[in-house]
Amino acid sequence: MENTNYFELINNTFSTLILDAIQYFPENVNKVHFESSGLLFGINNGLQTECDYIFPVGSVEKRTKSSILTNKKVDNALKASRKLFSTSTFVGTYHSHPYNEYFSDWCCPSNSDVLYALQNKYPYEVIIAITRNNQKSQELNIEYFEGDGLEFTYNKNEPGNSFPSKTNLGYKTTYIMGEFQSYKFEIRAYKFTGDSLIDVDLESSEAELLSLLNNESIKLDGIDEKHTASLRKMEFNLRTTQSNRKSNLDYHIAKLKNIK
Repeated sequence: MENTNYFELINNTFSTLILDAIQYFPENVNKVHFESSGLLFGINNGLQTECDYIFPVGSVEKRTKSSILTNKKVDNALKASRKLFSTSTFVGTYHSHPYNEYFSDWCCPSNSDVLYALQNKYPYEVIIAITRNNQKSQELNIEYFEGDGLEFTYNKNEPGNSFPSKTNLGYKTTYIMGEFQSYKFEIRAYKFTGDSLIDVDLESSEAELLSLLNNESIKLDGIDEKHTASLRKMEFNLRTTQSNRKSNLDYHIAKLKNIK
């Protein structure tokens, strides 16, 4: 089986996911309390989906073995968006998995997550797993990884916080891992099939831009407002296949490095 689907986080959606997860997992709190959650908007072209806007709506209110009670603001915001948004459509939801420590599969859907998908039938679900890594505050570091593509099916005999049934789909998918301040995180994207959630490739032009700036030793807090346009143009170039893409990126990098 071949993976032909991918989900891309563009504009400021990647950083919004991270910041929203962090606000519900503050550094000065010893215990994990809340999951972040919100709505994803963009353009779904069938196999390719671009997410260009994220609307945080608060934490999940309650999870049980047989149901999930979501924050009522989710439904209210979704209904309002359908009357207001003209350049983007609703493509799914996201939520965080805050944990005390990293472990394998921490970013996979739980049994409750699959049940939530079955109940709501939203096209995509993005999950960000996050923990404090007990290290000193550090600059943003991002890496892409490849793993087995899996299908997750609801198991009615297991509690909500356990793993659902899993099937290996025989292809590889990409996901993002990174570190920021004192946090370690992983982000994955899943598509709802009608019966299950499946892994899809996750890409992010914003993440690529941040990695590029880091590799070039360009600090975001050293860029003034009038040069922000260069960052926007670079992010756009990173998600296009234009023939002059590299020369455009090189031009803006040189421009940013010469900021006095």
